[in-house]
Amino acid sequence: MIDRRKRKIIKEFGKNLKSIRKAKGLSLRQLAASSGVDHVQISLYEKGESNLEMTTVVDLAEGLGVDPSELFSFPC
Repeated sequence: MIDRRKRKIIKEFGKNLKSIRKAKGLSLRQLAASSGVDHVQISLYEKGESNLEMTTVVDLAEGLGVDPSELFSFPC
């Protein structure tokens, strides 16, 4: 079971991921194509409904053309 604080971080990560994707003008499918991460899975990450591995963070960052640390630029 994931505690409340960790759940909040997962949700904030997802919001930030979606914000960056939209700012880059990318659809879910476009990000999926550039990152190698399934678009359905990306949608779950953006909604904070799925936890992800660090390798996936790196894949998403590469697909967005940002440093992985940018995906964690939100208050905890």
